Amino acid sequence: MAKKSKTSSLSLLAQNLFLIGWTSLLSLSLVSYRINAPSHNLLGLVGHLTGWAFTYLFGLSSLLIPPFLFWICWRRLKKLELPPLKIVAFFCLLLSSAIIFSLLSYYFPKIALLFKNWAYSNFYPTNSYYDPSKYRTYLGGVPFHHLFLDFKWSLSRIIGFGGTFILFLSLGILSLGLLFEWSFSFSKCESFFKKVFLKITSNRSKSQKIPAFAQSAALSLEEEALPPLYREDPLKPVTRIRIAEPPVTKYVERKSIPLKDFGSYKLPSPSLLTEVKTVEVAALKNDLRKQAEILEEALASFGIEAKVGDIHCGPTITLFEVHPAVGVKVQKIKTLENDIALNLQAKSIRIIAPIPGKAAVGIEIPSPYPQEVSFRKLVENYLSSEKRGDIPLLLGKKVNGEDVWADLAKMPHLIIAGATGSGKSVCVNTIVMSILMNAHPEEIKLIMVDPKKVELSGYTALPHMIAPVITEPKSACAALQWLVKEMEKRYEILRLLALRNIQSFNTRKVNKEVESSLHLEVPEKMPFIVLIIDELADLMMVSSSDIETPIARIAQMARAVGIHMILATQRPSREVITGLIKANFPCSIAFKVSSRINSQIIIGEGGAETLLGNGDMLFAPPGTSNLVRAQGAFIRDEDIQRTVQAISDQLPARYLIPSFDQYRDNLDTEILQEASIDDPLFSEAKKIVLDTGNASTTFLQRKLKIGYARAASLMDLLEIQGIIGPSEGAKPRRIFHPNQLSENEE
Repeated sequence: MAKKSKTSSLSLLAQNLFLIGWTSLLSLSLVSYRINAPSHNLLGLVGHLTGWAFTYLFGLSSLLIPPFLFWICWRRLKKLELPPLKIVAFFCLLLSSAIIFSLLSYYFPKIALLFKNWAYSNFYPTNSYYDPSKYRTYLGGVPFHHLFLDFKWSLSRIIGFGGTFILFLSLGILSLGLLFEWSFSFSKCESFFKKVFLKITSNRSKSQKIPAFAQSAALSLEEEALPPLYREDPLKPVTRIRIAEPPVTKYVERKSIPLKDFGSYKLPSPSLLTEVKTVEVAALKNDLRKQAEILEEALASFGIEAKVGDIHCGPTITLFEVHPAVGVKVQKIKTLENDIALNLQAKSIRIIAPIPGKAAVGIEIPSPYPQEVSFRKLVENYLSSEKRGDIPLLLGKKVNGEDVWADLAKMPHLIIAGATGSGKSVCVNTIVMSILMNAHPEEIKLIMVDPKKVELSGYTALPHMIAPVITEPKSACAALQWLVKEMEKRYEILRLLALRNIQSFNTRKVNKEVESSLHLEVPEKMPFIVLIIDELADLMMVSSSDIETPIARIAQMARAVGIHMILATQRPSREVITGLIKANFPCSIAFKVSSRINSQIIIGEGGAETLLGNGDMLFAPPGTSNLVRAQGAFIRDEDIQRTVQAISDQLPARYLIPSFDQYRDNLDTEILQEASIDDPLFSEAKKIVLDTGNASTTFLQRKLKIGYARAASLMDLLEIQGIIGPSEGAKPRRIFHPNQLSENEE
């Protein structure tokens, strides 16, 4: 049996090689054919005769034959079936093009003479040698020219010139549509004419504004029609295969109103980003139908009666909607996860039992033809939509092909976690680029902490930055302390002006007399502030108490004043993402992790351990408990460099704080100037530290019943006075000479 299979495969290979060789020879003979120069042909006399035969029969239309034969060779090599409808469509295209070429050569003989060295030509009839009007150039081939003009029941006599042209032009367009699977709809035609109308009106007067209804009409494009239904057995339920393809969109530059006058500043154009070519997905359909049958057979072998419904094929994941019979328990399907993976020969699968809002169980498997998600396409789709966010995050695409967008201002904070190589750092860069592509420098300000020193360092030159990218843990602590003070300052401004949040502050009616009388300097607008920490585990290892408490405090209170945080880590353990941090971060993104425990820490349930890596994510959006599986967008380093360079060329970096190292030194000096050694609270704090031998900020908070800021200030003062040592990560602070200090106190 194996020998027979091997022989048949060799025979098929030989047939394919013969067809490819014959098609290549035909192509060379047609390309190099000259009617009066046999020696010019690359294949000699045989090639000249072959070219003469095809041009005699089909004229210029013969050039369509080699590409079609190469397409047949490609499908045979891929072991794909040849659709009979496309073969019929090609012959209709060959016929219609030959008739149209014949029609044009008869009514426009001067143009036809340009091809006299290639197309067959002579006098008709043959005895009219000296009548120039009888000279013909057969651009569509001799038989089709006679069919159009010379027969008793020729097309020109039956339906005339206009009827022949309209009939065969329509047939040619229809044939092209069938060959390339075009979808025709009235809404697309309407949208096309509206776009043409808008283009004409914009060229007529560039300064004239386009009405709002016309803009919305130009952007309201229908989604691509679904592929046709596939049903081999009429009695079998219909399975719809939905291939996730990017919708047709038109990029329209958003004229965002800046908070200040930036002159010629413009948002970066999506053309700075790399355009990703989509892969043909026609080959997927046969594989998906076979996998659906295998899945039904696998479930039946375990006594579960179920049918596969819709199949959604995304960039990297395919979702099968399985409809179990009445009486089948969902949990029974859930327990067969490994068995189903074995039958489908999949690296890993994920079972959604049930799919939210549907009477079906979802089974997700890796796609056999993974595709890259284009960040440029995400940006173009976002700019062409009516949906807007204060801090937009363009993350990727769902399994059904929909874009995954989010607004950080509504989250209001985000945790990103995943193992090394899972796509976490790419996601962080995608988030930063989403902000840069959609926000002016005075709309959103950024603070970036990068302990690894290489992931975010390229953004230092941006005008959006409050300070250069922070790489040292002590500077990160200082940045968090500055954010706490900035938050308190903003809340005080809102209290004095009787406003609730940053949106009401930025849209208020400015009363200069009232605002100038306040003891605080009131800005005209408050920009959003986004803190991005690329590796939280490194900071928690150095100084967990000094990092955890300000993060928790900012997470609890800072939403109303426009301060938001994005924390990323590759070690999602309970020591890093503590209960205090997790309770204040309702939104999270989980990439592939090493264990189910880590998945539960990030998203509250398992599933992240079965992800594929390379951008495969589970996203917990705001306002819902349902997880969204998506493929993260990929962005290249050269795209980031071009975008940063384009922004820096327009505006240089203007740091509010040149260095947080210097800010920390100034903060220590202020503590020495403001705090007094004779202060009873300082003496009591020193006594507690020396008596108990425990020196930590949270310990002082509990013992003295004070807030974090005051306790941290006392700890800094104790360190400056030499009573306790500096922070050493998770280790307790050292206490210097406790006995001697106790005697001095007495």
